[in-house]
Amino acid sequence: MNDIAEIIEKNSVDAVLRLLMLTIYADRVQKPQEMTELWRQLPKLEVFTEGEYFPDVRGLNRLISKNDAEVRHLLDESSLTTEIESAIKLIDSPILIPMVFGGMQAVARADGDIHHTENSIIQLASNIWGVAP
Repeated sequence: MNDIAEIIEKNSVDAVLRLLMLTIYADRVQKPQEMTELWRQLPKLEVFTEGEYFPDVRGLNRLISKNDAEVRHLLDESSLTTEIESAIKLIDSPILIPMVFGGMQAVARADGDIHHTENSIIQLASNIWGVAP
């Protein structure tokens, strides 16, 4: 696991955003439809925070911008496989896994075309989490 992933708390909003941003950039392009779908998925996460602080819109914008910048930096690497696997493993809550998995699928479908790299990330998550795609 790299230094960036090590400082992200397991099952946090930040961990979920990291994985969704990696799904968005799987084909190395950020499409507006995918970002719109990301914003549609975020309110579902508030249920999981169990009364803890959930970022407001400005806070979410900051988290999205931070993860966007970090994932763009990672695109320079030849393979995102290790980072993607690390990001998937940051989510291990049986309550959160189906929500995040559904979010990954929704983001991948948002532009009307599930790229083979998006499908690979979804399949990897399915294998690690033991859920059916």
